[in-house]
Amino acid sequence: MNAPVRGDARRLDRAFLAFCLLLLGLTILYPTARMVVAAVAAWRPDVLGDAVSRAAIRNTFLLSLGSVASAGVVGTALAFFFTRVAFRGRSVAAGLAYLPFALPPLVGVLCFYFLIGPGGLVPRLAGRIFDCDNPVLPGAVAILFVHTYSFFVFFYAMVAAALETMDHAQVEAARTLGARRLRVFARVLLPQLAPALLGASLLTFMSSAASFSAPLFLGRDLPILSVEIYHKRVAGNDGAALTLTVCLALVSLLGVLLFRRAQRPGGTASKGTPRPMRGRAGRIAATVLAWGIVALLLTPHLALIWLSFIDYRAWDTELVPTAFTLMNYTTLFRLPDAFAPIRNSLWMSALGTAAAFLVGLPAAYLIARKRPGRGVVNFLVMIPWALPGTVIAINLIVAFNDPWLPLANTVWMLPVAYYIRNVPLFTRMAAAAIEPFDASLIEAGRTLGASRAYCFRRIVAPLLAPALIAAAALVFATSLGEFVASILLCTASNKPIAVKIGEILHDSLITGASAYSVLLMLLVTATFVAARRFTSRIL
Repeated sequence: MNAPVRGDARRLDRAFLAFCLLLLGLTILYPTARMVVAAVAAWRPDVLGDAVSRAAIRNTFLLSLGSVASAGVVGTALAFFFTRVAFRGRSVAAGLAYLPFALPPLVGVLCFYFLIGPGGLVPRLAGRIFDCDNPVLPGAVAILFVHTYSFFVFFYAMVAAALETMDHAQVEAARTLGARRLRVFARVLLPQLAPALLGASLLTFMSSAASFSAPLFLGRDLPILSVEIYHKRVAGNDGAALTLTVCLALVSLLGVLLFRRAQRPGGTASKGTPRPMRGRAGRIAATVLAWGIVALLLTPHLALIWLSFIDYRAWDTELVPTAFTLMNYTTLFRLPDAFAPIRNSLWMSALGTAAAFLVGLPAAYLIARKRPGRGVVNFLVMIPWALPGTVIAINLIVAFNDPWLPLANTVWMLPVAYYIRNVPLFTRMAAAAIEPFDASLIEAGRTLGASRAYCFRRIVAPLLAPALIAAAALVFATSLGEFVASILLCTASNKPIAVKIGEILHDSLITGASAYSVLLMLLVTATFVAARRFTSRIL
């Protein structure tokens, strides 16, 4: 590399580092530090002595551990089944097992509220069968059920990836030498799966601790930290809200200590080979079981669509409503401000995604290329990953309520929150695409006299665009369904669709909320379809 090119690279590195430190420090480090300072100044020890607060801390921690256990069992079992058993349509069924991840959190809670919540389909059927009042699942059981469905994908994705690259010959060798199946699992499989299991456990624990929608609608007065913080904030008790916010952050950080990623054990890796079922009966059984699992995973999606066409007046007169109508949609479309929440979600999600792209791309470059200052940038980027959405919202409320930065109670708070919550996701995905990129291609182009703009347009953009577009689509879709921070930060003029669904559901208008939820689900699906089509054109 000649001297002018090296000088340009160093100047670019310094410019990216200064840019990232400025924006990440202002939007992530400063709000977090301000929240800690404000919490110390307004610390309420009496809140921690309150029975409800102590129960909320205990319930949050125990439910998070329970979610790790239940989601771990389900996700790991499905990963073994779909990667180690060969049957017809295995690749399609394995892909459909990711469907719960594409369901926005609030929409998923709405589906389960209809199925297992008070007055839901399952309690009504159980009450009719056993001739009793409609039974209702305890709040902890209902929340755990939703968390298991929502978070098992972490284990499924990470364990399946590990199994795909594991050398199955080691298992066969151990079995040939006489080792029992349990011993093979404990001494051969488990050590190699430990990094995937610990990584998925950490994501599940933190996601469960940050969960807000399920405890709010299905908790049945069960104290949970995220909900208690919201109630304290709405009541104007900022000191108590800040104290519980610190407690929630500590619970999440405790998960980091419990499930720190272990180093990947050494050993050879190869493509895992599924074991075909012997005999026609075995193949049929495996195929039926696989598609039965997929149908079960699709139940919330199908139930939501079915619910959106039900006449709500028949809900209390029929066990299973059979009167279908378009009234839920026509009523929705006739409202003068019906599309306002959708419009608000679209522009705020787009702005948050643009900000995540603007900051996450140079941050990913510094991290992936191991440039000076990458450690500090990586630390700042990952702070939101370790903090629940409720904590991030409180951070922004505390930090941006100053005269010199008066963003509190404005429409700009939600786009900032969407950017903060998703910049770790975009940065990680972008870094994974940049790290294997061959920089000598750019050096060759610059040496041959090509301008920096030409090299970017003809070399960098075509190679990185597919991964970056996929990351941006995931950030946009996640922002569309964001509910935890939105309910604390939105104003009357920028209420997003997730908050609107929550308000309708809180008023017990299940069918009306389902119509909005179907629209949100279609928006999320359209986002991924559009991103895929745009990526295919680039390729």
